[in-house]
Amino acid sequence: MALGTRNRQAAPIGAVPPPITVRRLRPGDDAVLTYLAQRNDDFGAVDERPALEPLGQSETVAFLADDRTATFVAFAGDEPVGFCYANELYRRHSALRHLCIYELGVSERFRGQGIGAALLEAVGDHARSQGITRGFSMAPAADRPAADLYEGAGATANPDEVVYAFRWDI
Repeated sequence: MALGTRNRQAAPIGAVPPPITVRRLRPGDDAVLTYLAQRNDDFGAVDERPALEPLGQSETVAFLADDRTATFVAFAGDEPVGFCYANELYRRHSALRHLCIYELGVSERFRGQGIGAALLEAVGDHARSQGITRGFSMAPAADRPAADLYEGAGATANPDEVVYAFRWDI
């Protein structure tokens, strides 16, 4: 099995779904990235429900070719049912490289079946393969499912941290 790939049996919901496979997106996976944006209503949190505008062609090519952006997608057969992407950040102190787990989403039909954990496992495998020993993610304080997922994967919350969001007009 390739690094960062996991095969998992999803718990049945109605009919028995196909096995879940997790793999990293690579150049040429444009259609998968577009699908995830267009189907955001299935993956996003309640306040992130609208479909999103897919990246343009040149941005898609750049996103998929960027070695410091690792996007993992869980598939049930050919259908994307979960995703997680992480960015490698360079730091000026401590460990040079950290991994920021920027976004994780699982299709509502497949939640509670270990897909989020499998995606985080793939991200952890990737980090270790790159010699990265530290990482972080952010989640709303009230998002208990996210906290449970991250803590179940070994993360610890830092209640003293506050996230500030910036937006720059162009």
